[in-house]
Amino acid sequence: MIGPGIRFRARLVAALGLVFAGLHAPVMRSAEPEAYTLHIASQPLESALQEFARQTGVEILVFSYLTDGQRAPALDGRYTVDEALKALLADSMLTFHRVNAKTLEIRVAAPKG
Repeated sequence: MIGPGIRFRARLVAALGLVFAGLHAPVMRSAEPEAYTLHIASQPLESALQEFARQTGVEILVFSYLTDGQRAPALDGRYTVDEALKALLADSMLTFHRVNAKTLEIRVAAPKG
């Protein structure tokens, strides 16, 4: 016959296992970047970044003077956040920096050289 102390320990171990599995699951999911199906027409860069933010749920921080007079190419397909932003910013001399998991800052790219 199993005593109450052993049953308690078994339940505790099972509960802790579930807690650790729950904590570990997000880490495993984040190993591969999430891809989004994006439909963004070629348009002014500021508008394209707003549409990108709307479709992905990612917040974009950008000073409007950085995007003035610039156009973004069309995106139509599956992209990770990094792939999509690199494509949108390709001809702009701008880059992006991650502030946190859901916030990106657009900034001037460092000169190559």
